[in-house]
Amino acid sequence: MVGFILIGTSLCFLAQFQCFSSGESSFGLSYHGGKLMTEPVSVNILWFGTGWQESDREAIRMSVTSLTSSQYVVKDSEVPTLGNWWEIIRQYGDSNNVPVTDRVDLGAECFYTGPELNMTLDQVVYIGRSVFNKSSIKGFDGNLNCHRLFEVNDNSIYHIVFSYTVMFLDSKEQRQLMDLCGGRFQLEVFAGLKVNILWARAPQNAADQCSMLFHGNSYLGPPNGDEKVDSLVGYMLANVAEEVTNQDGSGWISNDGSGMTVSNSCASPFWRDNGDPPLFRDTEKNMSFNVVGLNGYRYIMPYVWDQKTRNCALKLSETCETNAMVILREPKGYLRGGIIVNHSNGLQPYPPNQKCSWAIHYPTAKFIRFTINYLSVAADSDDHLLICKSKSKSAQCSTLKSNNGRYEKNFKLMSSKVYIEFRTGDQVSFESRGWELSYSAGLCFGKENLYEHDGNISYVASTSFPYVEGLKCQWVLHGKPGTPVFITFTHINISKGLDFLAIYNGTMQQIANFSGLFTGSDLPQLNLSGEVIIAFTTQTDQGEGWSANFYIAHPVNHDKVFVVILIVVLALIAASVYLLAVALAVVRKKLERKNAMDSDERLTLMSTDAIRVENRIGEGPSAVVYRAVSTDGGLVAIKSLRVIAAETELQQEIMAKSSSHPNIISFLGHSQDGLGRHYFVFEYMGRGDLSLNLRERGETLDLDKRIAIALQICSAIQMLHMYLKPPVYHGNITSENIFLDEFYNAKLGGFGAANYCSSSNRANPEQLSEMAEDIWSFGLLLVELLRGEPLVDRETYKNSRRLEEINELLGSQECVDRRLTIPHETCKMGFVKLGEIAKWCIGSSWRVEEGKNNPKIGDVLSGLKQVKLLFSTASG
Repeated sequence: MVGFILIGTSLCFLAQFQCFSSGESSFGLSYHGGKLMTEPVSVNILWFGTGWQESDREAIRMSVTSLTSSQYVVKDSEVPTLGNWWEIIRQYGDSNNVPVTDRVDLGAECFYTGPELNMTLDQVVYIGRSVFNKSSIKGFDGNLNCHRLFEVNDNSIYHIVFSYTVMFLDSKEQRQLMDLCGGRFQLEVFAGLKVNILWARAPQNAADQCSMLFHGNSYLGPPNGDEKVDSLVGYMLANVAEEVTNQDGSGWISNDGSGMTVSNSCASPFWRDNGDPPLFRDTEKNMSFNVVGLNGYRYIMPYVWDQKTRNCALKLSETCETNAMVILREPKGYLRGGIIVNHSNGLQPYPPNQKCSWAIHYPTAKFIRFTINYLSVAADSDDHLLICKSKSKSAQCSTLKSNNGRYEKNFKLMSSKVYIEFRTGDQVSFESRGWELSYSAGLCFGKENLYEHDGNISYVASTSFPYVEGLKCQWVLHGKPGTPVFITFTHINISKGLDFLAIYNGTMQQIANFSGLFTGSDLPQLNLSGEVIIAFTTQTDQGEGWSANFYIAHPVNHDKVFVVILIVVLALIAASVYLLAVALAVVRKKLERKNAMDSDERLTLMSTDAIRVENRIGEGPSAVVYRAVSTDGGLVAIKSLRVIAAETELQQEIMAKSSSHPNIISFLGHSQDGLGRHYFVFEYMGRGDLSLNLRERGETLDLDKRIAIALQICSAIQMLHMYLKPPVYHGNITSENIFLDEFYNAKLGGFGAANYCSSSNRANPEQLSEMAEDIWSFGLLLVELLRGEPLVDRETYKNSRRLEEINELLGSQECVDRRLTIPHETCKMGFVKLGEIAKWCIGSSWRVEEGKNNPKIGDVLSGLKQVKLLFSTASG
C-alpha cells in the first residue's frame, strides 16, 4: 500500500495554487511534537532513468554535501551558500530546543536504467523497494545497480530523482508524479517496516512548470549548464529540509491550519506573478544563481521560512547592534541594508525591529556625494532610511522610501561628516528587500584663492581610492600682474579624454589642458605670470588624481586688498543712502531697456561690429567666419550663419557638451541680432584650417605634427562616439573643419551637421551607420595627411572600385607628400601601418553588412598610437 504525502515545495511553485504571502503578519510555524532528525543524516539517492550525465550527477551530489556549513572555508560570503540556506533550517528544534542536524552527507547510490516509458506508480514502488534487498536487484538483469544497498535506520533519507527521459503512464494513479515537481510517499520495505521515499523530477521541456524558476531580467543561463538538472536540485533539497523538520507530519507546521511547512511556505511573488527573481549574474560564464556550494558549484534555490524574521529567506539576516554606530573613514564606499544583488536588487527582506547607524567622516571633504543604487523600503511601512548632516533631532534629514521609484537618486551634502540611520518596524513585507547606496567624498568645491609665496595643491583622495565624478574646482594663484608664477606638476593620473586639468590666465584664456597619465620628464612645468587659474573637471571616478608645487614671486597682498575693499564698500553704502531716490529712477529706466535685450547682448554688439570684409577669415556654403576682438582684448572667431531661420539649439547643446575636450574647438557663446541672424563665437585658431595648411604651408607640417594631428582628431571623435551620453556623430569630418592654433595643436570644429546617434536600426541596410560615416571620413583625412592635398569627390570613395585606387595610392612611399622629410628608411613600416588604418576606415563604406568587422574609433586610436611608436622607434 502506497500513500502520497505531497511536498509543499511542489505546490508553491505552481501558479494555480495559493500559498503563503508574506503580508500575512499572523502567519508562523509551530512545533507539534512530531519526529525531527537531529543527528547527522545521509541522503541515499536512486538515479532513475537514462538521461543522466556524470556531470549532472556530480552537481546534485555536491549540492547535498554543500548543506553542511562547517565545510566552508570562507564563512562570510557576499552570496549566500547552501550552508547558509541550511542554517535557516537549523532554527527548528524539538521540545528540548535541540536543533535539526547540522551535518548532511551523501549515502548509498543506486542506478535504474531499464524501461522508462509509460511508467506506473506500482513500478516505481517496486524498484524503490528493491534497492533495500540484494536478491531483488538481481531480477532486473543488470538494469538496477547499487554501489551498496540502502539501509533502514533513523538517520537516513531516501530520495528518487527522475531524469527528463522518464515518462509516466497518463492515468489517475500517476497524476501526481506527472503534475508535481516533488513529493514523498511511504513504502513498506520489509514486513511492518515503512520508510519515507522522497522524489523529485527533472522538467521535460522549457514549458514544464518545474522550470518556472528560470526566467526574468537577471537570468542569463543555468548555473550548471542544464536547466533540467539545476531545477531538480531546488526541489530535491526542499524535500530534504521537509524531511528533517517534519518527518512524520507532526513536526513544524503552520499555526493557521493550512498545513504549510518550512519548505513550502514561501510562495514568492517572483513566480506567482511572473516577477523578476533576484539572481547574481556571472556574465563571463553566462549563468545566474542565488546560492553557491562547495568546489565552485552554484545553484538556484527556493526560499524557505525564517522563523526569526517571520519572512522568506535564503540566508539568516544579519542584524546590527541597536546602540552602536559604525564610523566610516574611507573617502569612498558602499552601504547596504539587506543582501543586495548586482547593486540593483534585493535578495530577501531585511529583518524587523532594527536600528542601524553609520557616520561617514572624512575631515578634508568639502562635500559627500551619494548615489542610491537600489531602494526597496515600502512607503506605507514604519521602515525608513535617514541621511542627516548632524545627530541632533533638529537636523535637516532626507527620508528615503521606495515611493514607486520617485526619489532623488543622486545628491550631495556640503559637509565632511554625514549620519545615516536605518530603522525597521515590527513587520517587514517581502517587497521590502533593502537598499544600497554608494558614497564618495569630494575634496574640492568651487574656487579656492591662494596668496602664499609657495605651496602644494592637489587632488589625491587616497593611495587606494580614485577621485569623485562631477568635480568642477578651481585654484586661483594671485600673482601681481607681470610677475613670475611657476607651477611644477609632480603627479598626474586622470581619466584620459574625460577628465581634464586646465590652466588659464587671469582673463580665462586657456594656456594648457592635460588629460591622462604623465610621468617623469612628461610631467608639465609651467613658467607663467600674474594671476593663474588651475581648473579640475571630472566626468568619471576612475583616476588617481594629481599634485603640483607652485611658487608666486610676488603675491597680491591679501590683507591690503581686504582693507581697500572694506573702505570702498563702506563708502558705497554711505553714498547709496544719499543717491537712493535718484538711483531708483535710473534703475527703472534701465530695467525697461534691459527687458528688451537678451542675455547675449554683449556678444551681439561685438558680432555686429566684427562683420566687415576686412575681418573675414573664411567662408563656406552655410556660414562666413570673421575675426573679432573680445571685450577682454583677446581674439575670437565669429561664425555668421547665412540662413536667418536656421535651427541652432541642437548644435549649441552638442558644442557646449563637447568643447571641454582639448581637441574640440571651444564654444564661447551664441547671439542673435534684431534681424534674427545667428552668430557663434569660438576660440580663435591662429593658423586657420588644416586644408589651407596642407595646400599652402605643407612644409611646416612635418611628420610628427601630422601624426599628432591624426591622434588629436581621433581622440576628439572618441569623445563624441564613446564618452558623450547619448553618443554624438559629427557628420562632416573634413580638413576644412579642423583648425590649428599657433602651436599646431588640432581642434575639431564645424558641428553644423552633428546630431545624437540614433538607437534604431537603419531603414536601408546599404546605408552607413552614423558612427561609421565619421570613421570613413576620418580615413579620408588620413589619406590627405599622407598626400598633403585634399581628396576630390569624397563621396565616390564609398565603393570598392575607388578603394582599389586607395590601395594603389597608398601602396608605396611615393604617395607620401614630397614636402615631408622622411627621418629614416625604417619608417616604411610606419607608413604601411598608417595606410592600412586609412584603408580599414575607408573600407567600412562598402562593408555595411559586415558591421562586426568594421572599426570602432577606439580601435583606430589604438592603431594610431602604434604608428606613432613605430615612427618614434625608427627616428630614435
